[in-house]
Amino acid sequence: MYIRLSRIALTSALLSLMAVITGPLVVSVHAEDTAAQGVQISPAKVELNATRGKTYIINLKALNVTSSDLNYSTSIADFASANETGTPRIIDDGNLPDTASIKTWVSIESGFTLGSHKEKNVDVTVTIPNNAEAGGHYGVVRFSGSTPNVDNTGVGVTASAGTLLLIRVDGDITEKANLASFFTSNNNGDQSSFFETSPINFAVRIQNVGNVHVKPTGNIEVKDIFGNVVSSVSVNDTIPPSSVLPNSIRRFDVKLDKSWMFGMYTADLAMGYGTTGQAITNTITFWVIPYKIILAALLAIATIMFILKRMLKVYNRRIIENHKNENSKNKNNSHKKS
Repeated sequence: MYIRLSRIALTSALLSLMAVITGPLVVSVHAEDTAAQGVQISPAKVELNATRGKTYIINLKALNVTSSDLNYSTSIADFASANETGTPRIIDDGNLPDTASIKTWVSIESGFTLGSHKEKNVDVTVTIPNNAEAGGHYGVVRFSGSTPNVDNTGVGVTASAGTLLLIRVDGDITEKANLASFFTSNNNGDQSSFFETSPINFAVRIQNVGNVHVKPTGNIEVKDIFGNVVSSVSVNDTIPPSSVLPNSIRRFDVKLDKSWMFGMYTADLAMGYGTTGQAITNTITFWVIPYKIILAALLAIATIMFILKRMLKVYNRRIIENHKNENSKNKNNSHKKS
């Protein structure tokens, strides 16, 4: 029983770290017949513009939203991007040097106990080394909680959550992002330039080749074959915008949902990022051909033409027969008179 609960706790911890980058964090946990509960840490993400040799205090708030008292332990880890969705990948191998890893920069009280539905302010101290590498450094402050006493059945409550730290150290900063690709995609996410109808899915893949995270934002302007703007959709318009970490590619998917589209269209991408307003632009074309509707219409037209042709033949046959009958009557009348 106890082993099963440990696996559940580990799964909850991983889910919390995946979700924390996108918004307020409340992670559900389970314990046999206990209702879903969680631990909440706010804010979920902290961005810090830092100077070498200085110390910063970050205040976090831990809220126990379970029905039990929890003993908390804390830990610090570095993270990087796991994939193009922006999901964080925790780095536990400890191979980063002290000039790059925030594990040696951050200090926090090792543990505390928090009563049910109680909250606590927790100070996180960040000291930037004098020899810290310029650019972005990324880590997570993790809180793991469990009930103080587990009964003989092994049933208890466990929970885990964290706050992401995005630290920008001053110095030789390089803000550089490239457009890895920009294309329209089908419902499976695969590249395609031909659609039967809307919605149209756009994929924008941004590659960060600098040494600090960037937040590219912008829009896609869609024009018809005559150059008329038919619609515009925003890219990375969340508040705050999502970040692209150094040495990674992040994919942004946006959707254009328009009631009626037909023909060839162009999509103009315009995005900006960085402290000096760097730009990313590109243009692609795609087609929207509702071929099923067109085939149905052609079939209907062909059917109508076939019916009309048949009716015209029948009508002509009747006219000819009537004309023959009329001529025959005229000849008979002529013979009778003679």
